[in-house]
Amino acid sequence: MVEFGGRTLHVAPGVYVPRAQTEALARRAASLLPPHGRAVDLCTGAGAVAAHLMTEVPTARVIGIDIDRRAASCASRNGVATAVGDLAEPLRLDAVCDVVTAVAPYVPTGELRLLPADVQRHEPRVAHDGGADGLDLVRRVVAAARRLLRPGGWLLIEVGGDQDEALAPTLATTGFDRVTPWWDEDGDLRGIAARSREGEP
Repeated sequence: MVEFGGRTLHVAPGVYVPRAQTEALARRAASLLPPHGRAVDLCTGAGAVAAHLMTEVPTARVIGIDIDRRAASCASRNGVATAVGDLAEPLRLDAVCDVVTAVAPYVPTGELRLLPADVQRHEPRVAHDGGADGLDLVRRVVAAARRLLRPGGWLLIEVGGDQDEALAPTLATTGFDRVTPWWDEDGDLRGIAARSREGEP
């Protein structure tokens, strides 16, 4: 069990443990989700962000997706409607969502050895390994979000280091604007919010 946003969540062995730093993303996403809107939480893991959205905006429709069946089962146990699959693949939705969130793997492969020993021992490598620059899956999340979001909808994704700068070209060419990074109290980058550009399909 783990506390997230003031709520207790079940986290099964071998499933990524939600971090307190992700609460900022969840709060921002909740503030952007309309009362009767739709949200999709990609790479949902134990469903922490999705569960927060459901609690804060109970009239919205929220779906969590994860490629790991253990994680999806865990999210379901936490009350999240879930689907198993690769990012948006299980959904037949196009341009209808108001918010897409994701805590995708974003640790560069060469830095995995720097993760705490207990994280390396108990959490799956796939939940952390983001490829050479940490953004392999994040870039795919951006593309999936563009498909799912209505014009003016929002993507919120967790990143770190200087990945806001590295991801900027992808966001721009994919059709996102109003890109807003945020940092924690120590000045470390924690995430990016970006709007699906209006006036484009």
